Amino acid sequence: MRTLARIFAASMAISAATVLMAQQPAILHAQLKTQTADHGLNAVLDGLKAQRGATWVGYSIPVKERVSSDWASNHVEYLEGSNGSSTNDSSKDDRKSFDHALILLKVADGGVTKLHVENPDRVLDAGGIPLVWLNGVDADDSARTLSALASQSDAEHLRDGAIFAISIHQTEAATAALVNLATSENDLQIREKAAFWLANQRGAEGFHAIQHLARTDGDERFREKLTFDLTLTSDPGGLTELIRMAHEDASPQVRKQAQFWMANKDGKKVAGDLREAASNDPDSGVRKSAVFALSQLPGEEAVTQLITVANSNGDPAVRKQAVFWLGQSNDPKALDYLTKLLNQ
Repeated sequence: MRTLARIFAASMAISAATVLMAQQPAILHAQLKTQTADHGLNAVLDGLKAQRGATWVGYSIPVKERVSSDWASNHVEYLEGSNGSSTNDSSKDDRKSFDHALILLKVADGGVTKLHVENPDRVLDAGGIPLVWLNGVDADDSARTLSALASQSDAEHLRDGAIFAISIHQTEAATAALVNLATSENDLQIREKAAFWLANQRGAEGFHAIQHLARTDGDERFREKLTFDLTLTSDPGGLTELIRMAHEDASPQVRKQAQFWMANKDGKKVAGDLREAASNDPDSGVRKSAVFALSQLPGEEAVTQLITVANSNGDPAVRKQAVFWLGQSNDPKALDYLTKLLNQ
């Protein structure tokens, strides 16, 4: 029995090693070193920051949803010398999907200076620079380390890359990291990127985080950006929250943006809400903006709603806006209405 146990343990170790090796990509022109991240990702990076010269650090993480790539398996990604350029573009017939992704960080001059997110079929050309491949990087640890990088870096491309990389992690810690980056303690640009990827990648949890921010954040510039983010979420509550913002947000500018994006997200469902805003919003600019949003509805719906507003709205300025947008339409119904109006 003990012999069988030893054989089983050995086979499990071999299987685990095979999985780890399978996640390591093909690497060209590198002084390659492989190690485990026993003391955490940040400890590895700190050790390399204290050294002279540049080093790439790479590892693999499971992704939240399978990601697609248009590149064939022999596609080469040049990490050095070509500004991240690529060769051997393939046809869409070569598209594949992956359940994990590669994170590559360049450490130089005492800090992280570059970040790449790649699919695992990429062939990486390190341009002769040392590359440390890490096995066993914990996804939670990766999300926290990248979050710190995003909040501390002064380089826009590095911040944006780190925030995107966090968003695809298959761990709840990634959602928590993005929520933290979206708080008012961070710069507006970081907040906007974090909120964008919360809506785009993090499902129901991401939506609830955006909803909370939309209802509680004091920066109207940020809330204005959230109106677009709500169009990206797959959660059905996104449209409901947009409608709420269009009616209730304290900022006229936010209400205008909410009107615009809710019309673009699902026009027929929100036509009544937009007509109500055109009649009853306390701000004249928002009432006019609601008319513009109605003009963006799909197909004949825009003309139908604009004619209703032009006939029945109690504000002459709003009726004038409805007539103006009818004049921009090529719909025969709009032309007939305007002709009758001129003949009155």
